[in-house]
Amino acid sequence: MELADGSLKSSERVEPEEYSRLLSLKLKDAVEQIEVRFGHVWAAVEPARLVEVVQTLKEDPDLDCNYLTFLSAIDWEDAGFELVVMVYSFSRHATVGLKVPVPKDNPVVPSITGVYGGANWHERECKEMFGIEFEGHPNPKGLYLPEDFEGHPLLKSFRLASRTFKPWPGAKDPSEAAGGGRG
Repeated sequence: MELADGSLKSSERVEPEEYSRLLSLKLKDAVEQIEVRFGHVWAAVEPARLVEVVQTLKEDPDLDCNYLTFLSAIDWEDAGFELVVMVYSFSRHATVGLKVPVPKDNPVVPSITGVYGGANWHERECKEMFGIEFEGHPNPKGLYLPEDFEGHPLLKSFRLASRTFKPWPGAKDPSEAAGGGRG
């Protein structure tokens, strides 16, 4: 329910369709393609506008997305990456997903750790696993892989070394399966 000044009462649950209209009103041209899917509001954001958008989502009292739930990426191979950022508003009971296109030839986006401190770990993991650089990240060190590791394991083009050096022991076709897996 809106107050006389057009703002919402604090701690009022907002339906996804209403929240998407509010998001469109507050963010205007900073987001594109706002839609509701499976009870969540989704919006496309250009990398250059990402920090501005997440600041507004967090700081605007009507949006109040004070919790970062998820940040990762999708490798669309030749089409590049899609950074996915999910934030949540406890007071509005609303989830917002941001889809950020990241070019394959220059995978760089601004860090949002200055807005959501919890993005620190997620961005480091994304850099290590996908090779996406987060400009302005305070500590871009790896998390899981040894320092001399080459490649980014979550890229679709990444090949597991075990498949290169050691053949798969299982049957490859029905005739092999009949013989117990041996050709």
